[in-house]
Parts: sequence; C-alpha cells; structure tokens
Amino acid sequence: DANAIGPFPKRRKPITQRPGLSKSDKAPTYGEIAGSIELLSLAVYSPSRYLQPSRAAKYADKNGNLTMGGRETGVKKLMGTNLLKRLESSVHSFRLTLQRILGVMNQRVAQINEYERLGKAIGSLDVSVDENDFEPDDLDALDFEVGGKQKFDIADLDWKSWRRDMMEDIQTIEGLLYMVEGIDPASDEKLGCLRKMLCEKVQNPINAGNRKAIIFTAFADTADYIYDNLVEVVDGLGLSMAEVTGGTKGSRTTANDVPRDMNDILTCFSPESKGRDKVMPGAPDIDILVATDCISEGQNLQDCDYLVNYDIHWNPVRIVQRFGRIDRIGSKNAEIQLVNFWPDIELDDYINLKNRVESRMRGVVLTSTGDDDLLNEDEKGDLEYRKN
Repeated sequence: DANAIGPFPKRRKPITQRPGLSKSDKAPTYGEIAGSIELLSLAVYSPSRYLQPSRAAKYADKNGNLTMGGRETGVKKLMGTNLLKRLESSVHSFRLTLQRILGVMNQRVAQINEYERLGKAIGSLDVSVDENDFEPDDLDALDFEVGGKQKFDIADLDWKSWRRDMMEDIQTIEGLLYMVEGIDPASDEKLGCLRKMLCEKVQNPINAGNRKAIIFTAFADTADYIYDNLVEVVDGLGLSMAEVTGGTKGSRTTANDVPRDMNDILTCFSPESKGRDKVMPGAPDIDILVATDCISEGQNLQDCDYLVNYDIHWNPVRIVQRFGRIDRIGSKNAEIQLVNFWPDIELDDYINLKNRVESRMRGVVLTSTGDDDLLNEDEKGDLEYRKN
C-alpha cells in the first residue's frame, strides 16, 4: 500500500562537477600525468619475462607449461588501469599507490644489487601487490583469472635487464611524484569543490531541516582523505560526521557516545529508516557520512536526501546501487539530489574504457544498466557511458 508506506522521492536533475587537479596554474593536468603513466612498463610485476630459457623447466607445471605468465599479465594490466582509477579518485590516493609501487621496485632492485655484490641471493622474489590499491571487483578478478603467486630465484633470471627496466620505471614514478608534490588539501580543487557544495547544501537544504549527505568513493584511502579534511568544516557547521570503509581499522565518527561499529553508525545516520529510538534510544544524530561501496547494497539510508559520487565507479551498476541507498520507497524526503564528480575530460582520452576494463565488466555494463542510468538521462547503457 503505497499510500501507507509513502511514495518514492522525486529525483532532481543530477549535478555534474568537473574540477581540475589543483587550483594552481602551475599544476599538471590529468593528461600530462596519464601520459607519464603510459610510459611505465611495470616490469617489477613480470619477472617471468626475464626468466633464463635454460631455467624455465624449473618453474613449469607437470605439462611443461609456465603458469605464472597469465597472473603477471593480469597484475600488470590491473595495476596500469588502477593507477588511472586512483588518479580519478583523488591525488592523495594516487600518490599513495605510486609510493607503494616505488617501494616494491626499490626493494627488488636492492635485492638484485645485493645478489650482484655477494654472488648469492637473500630470499626469493615474488610478484607483490597491495590490496589497498585495488577495488574489490579488481581483487576478485585478480584471484579468479590469474591464479596464485610464483617465487623466483634471482640466479634464474636475466636480472641485469630486469633491473634496467625497473630503474626506468623508478625514474618515471619519481617524476610523477614530483608532478603532484604540490597538490595538498589546500590546493586540491576537487576537495575544495566538495567543501563548498556541502556548506551550500547545509545552509540551503533541499527538504526543510534535512542536513544529511552521503559521500561515496571507491577507495578507502580517498575516504580517509575526505574525512580527515572535512572534520573541521563539518564541525564548524555544527554537524557530526562518520566514515565507514569496511576495512580492518573499522569505522570512526565525531559523534559522542556512538560505538565505532558500522551498523551503529548507519543507524545514527538514518535513525527513522533504521528505528534508532528502539535499538539505540538517546543516541545522537550523524549528519555527514563518508563511505566506500561496502554499504552500497542492502542499506536503508533514506533519511538522507543528498548523495555525492566523489569518484565514478567503473562498474556503473555500483552507481545505481549507491543511489539506491536514498532513492527508496517510504522516504520522508520530497526530493533527492545526486552529485557526480567527473575527472577533467582529458583523462577519458587516456582511459579508453573499451580496451582497459575487464571483459566481464563490459558485460555488466551492457546487461544491467539499461535505462536506469542515474548519470545521464539520455544514456542508452552502452560502453561509452563515461564519454557521454
């Protein structure tokens, strides 16, 4: 009975934001950074390419086939694409990933140098990635499509060529880090745009008295960055905020007397839809929520009327799921607003979605979005949705 439950809220036309990387005229563009990313060979993730032919049998399976090549190709492909995804999410997230990759490369080069000096290796080598640098969808693809790790002895590799290629990548990554060195929270144009929009929303609510907002991002690193740099602004507005990432470190909030538990935080963020007064009587409100896609499914958060996609997930179904947290029947809000932060259009020229996204994700785009695309009402659900 829709009359008893209440109708769906009216969707306002989505707001599109395309901020640059930095407020400074001297800062690099997305295109300049993406061009440097294209120079990376990411040789550190493909040691089997440098395997001496005479040692190949040592690493072959019972059928005589080398099994690590597929995994290495998968790791390289995902890491190359992922650098662009991280850049699209936030400069902070991009910088952390570069630093982690640089650390792996420096470690491998140091091991080779030690081998060259001593004539023997200390330990073996494997292809290492940090799970924090990937979205859950990518981690699933990595595990499913490319299998387990393979360890190598340095003596079995053409280590001089491998070191040379890694040193070239190290120079490129150091150059990338230098390019983004000056982009801090104060000069981050995207972060500044988010601050401004939240202040405007709170001061001019869409629905009377409603000051709630959800900010979604694909990466926990970006969520941390947003939370850390919005706390002072949100506090100045007389509001409380929380972060939920589903990570091992748990959730956090500025609201007093709210446990650092995801379900408790969500209950305080959407008290009417989740019946807070029955399960947590007297608990305070949480007004601003920063979250990853760990809450993009199965959560009733329709007390909120304003949802920000701080980055646009490469799987568009995630966008539908995110907006579905507040676009729900029985909402107390007459209208709801979606805000999408897109990168500078230059980046799309480098991303080339058709060639880069996993083929199984392509199928998801074609079969699952249809006419329910919340990003563009003229979109037909094809693979060019980012360009459109």
